[in-house]
Amino acid sequence: MNLRSMAVLAIIGVLVGYVTAAQSASANEPAPIALVNVDRILKAYKPLQEKLDPLKADAKDLDAAVQVRQGELETVGKQLRSARPGSPEQQKLQLQFVKLQTELQQFIAGEQQAQHKKQAAVYLAFFRQLDAEISKYAKAHGVRLVLRQYETSYDEGQQLPDILKALNRAILYEEDLDITDEILKALGAPAPGTGVER
Repeated sequence: MNLRSMAVLAIIGVLVGYVTAAQSASANEPAPIALVNVDRILKAYKPLQEKLDPLKADAKDLDAAVQVRQGELETVGKQLRSARPGSPEQQKLQLQFVKLQTELQQFIAGEQQAQHKKQAAVYLAFFRQLDAEISKYAKAHGVRLVLRQYETSYDEGQQLPDILKALNRAILYEEDLDITDEILKALGAPAPGTGVER
């Protein structure tokens, strides 16, 4: 049994325990469990998207810079292939090619690491805010367990990771436990379908 299967079984066990406890406490009270669709919040929360937009522009700029450097590398590669084997020119071009290739790899790695750090900082700040709003909501409404629900479907033509996410989801059915719209409102974003733009 792999870790993912064990985690799914643990979540199911916790859910069954909470549901059983809630049912025995009172048949009229709702279970102290709620679900939040973080995927939907990530898409709908405009302030987060506004913070990510410059990072997306930086990624496009990086791609353009990499294209230029790859062009330089290809030019030297063509010259290297056309140089006479064993000639001083070939040796010089070979050194230049290796140097450009190494510099390109270091450039890509450094820039990607810088971008990942910036992106992580934005997401970390957002998830701290999200956790605070979920905690406030849960305490105010007597919710004792909030689980992340993934946005999944069985639609044809999806990417493999999305299909696997749908097939491996831990929550197979829920009714009236989704508090995503309430959390979006608490964050200051309009819930989908309200027609309010920010």
